[in-house]
Amino acid sequence: MLSTGERLGESPWADVIGCSLENAMGHTFTLTPDAARHDLVTFLERAARVNNGSARLVAASGHLQVYVGVLFPRGLLDRTPTVLGLRVFALQKTQEFDVVVPIDALVARTKAALEREETEVGTPGEVASLAWAAITPPREGWRRRIGVASSVLSEAAAAGIAAVAEAVPGSIGESVLQKVRAEVWGSPIAHNKKIPAGAAFAADALGFLAEKTLQVHTLENWLRLSSKSGYVMVKFTGGHDFGPDDED
Repeated sequence: MLSTGERLGESPWADVIGCSLENAMGHTFTLTPDAARHDLVTFLERAARVNNGSARLVAASGHLQVYVGVLFPRGLLDRTPTVLGLRVFALQKTQEFDVVVPIDALVARTKAALEREETEVGTPGEVASLAWAAITPPREGWRRRIGVASSVLSEAAAAGIAAVAEAVPGSIGESVLQKVRAEVWGSPIAHNKKIPAGAAFAADALGFLAEKTLQVHTLENWLRLSSKSGYVMVKFTGGHDFGPDDED
């Protein structure tokens, strides 16, 4: 788990813009309208501030789903929920692919296409998939719950960041650091026991709190926060009972 400003997995910049055999064998996508490419860059740059690792691109049914990993367990005993950010963009052409690519390389390619006034963006070379990238949230069967105010999520994110900073001294072992983060970001926020603080952190870090209220849906051990800007998807480890709405 990462607090704002922490970064992991810096990726190489080799062959991120120029033409290469690897790029020729890769995929391309065209987002409509053109402003969507600017939105993609903004989303990815926000994600990189939290975890500058990989993004999963899923093209299907005329849309491009862009997943980023914000928080995820590290090891069998880590009870941190998996927290993903998701943006969905319309594609000009119907395509189908599912790849995991470096965030920094994808940002560079998208910016290069914008500078050249090209509509088509080529995907960078694929990288080894992390555990979170193999997780696909369910598409149907979600139960709508009571919504949550953006102000509540913003306050919860700020409180969580402060709690991690206070609990973690300058030098600490990685296992202890991970335990602290798991406790902070896995705890429910005030006024809504269904939502972990990690979901609030993701919504704030990815810029999803522009609206007054976010919709909340649950399904089995999944929770989803929805806004016009994007989605936060949370998967709890093991079974999870969200309870009735009147317990919020």
